This record gives sequence, C-alpha cells and structure tokens, in this order.
Amino acid sequence: MKTLWDREIFEKFSQERLVNAERFVWIATANIKMTFLKYKSKFVSFPDIMAILINSGVSFRIIHSEAPSKPFRDRYERIDIKGRLSAGVEFLQCPRMHAKIFIIDGSSALVGSANLTGAGIGAKSCKNRNFEVGFLLEGENAVEPFMNYFDFIWMGGQCRQCGHRTICPCPADS
Repeated sequence: MKTLWDREIFEKFSQERLVNAERFVWIATANIKMTFLKYKSKFVSFPDIMAILINSGVSFRIIHSEAPSKPFRDRYERIDIKGRLSAGVEFLQCPRMHAKIFIIDGSSALVGSANLTGAGIGAKSCKNRNFEVGFLLEGENAVEPFMNYFDFIWMGGQCRQCGHRTICPCPADS
C-alpha cells in the first residue's frame, strides 16, 4: 500500500492507472463533477475518457450519492451517440454512498477521500485542489475486499435495512 497526498492522486493514480484501464473501472463516490484528465498529450473530460476506454473494451460501474453535475451530464449526453457510451457505463445512485473507491481491472484501487471531481482526482491546479489522501492498493488480494464491498452495495446488499428506501431514486434490490 502506498499513501498518495493531494496532487499525487492525479499524478500517480488518475494518470498512471485510471486512463490506462484495460477491462473495467468501478467507482464509488459521493459527487460526480466535470473532471479533466490528461490523455496522451491533451486534457479531456471524464466522459470523453470513458468513451475512449469503452471503445477499447473497458466497462464502467459508478455508484454515486448525488446527481452528476450539469456540465458532466451535458458532455455525457453530447458524446453518447446512439447509446454507445451508455452501453459501457452503469450508474447506481445511492443517497447514502459516501465511500470513495476507484478500482481498476481488479488489480489496483484507490481508497480515500477523493471524489470523482476535478479537485479530487482531476487536473486542478494546486491552488484549486482539495486536500486529499488516498491509499493506493496493488494486487488482487489487496483489492478484493474493496471489490466485495462495492459488489455488495451494487447488488443491493444494504438496501433492505438502509432506512432511506423511501427517498432512494432506484433501490438496487428492486
């Protein structure tokens, strides 16, 4: 396990692992905002990164508590031509999700405080970044407990005893 601080999350996780995913990306986050990452030599939005990766066979699962920001939704909808982007992305809105977990290909994970936002994992300048900490885990054995936790929530394991079922936009177990 390696501890990443602040901009290191962008440099050592987002740029070295996230944009290079080969099979799947699972994300648990409270917030989704328009986020920019460097891909090859230019900065592109996270929806564009998703489209690039989906076109190479990567799938996404994202659990989030709040609706994505309007700029994120607008960009996502603009590039979701004929549903090709949506075909590779599954969203689950859970009002109680506050964990921040990014799992790449089942072999690396970032667990910590960073949301799917520019100030969390994205390319914001040091003056505009949040103060974040993340634990970078490598290897299937280290990542497996977080995959199990994510999958438990994804499959509705928390829904029946949640207490927020009446306000939940889409209980996973329904």
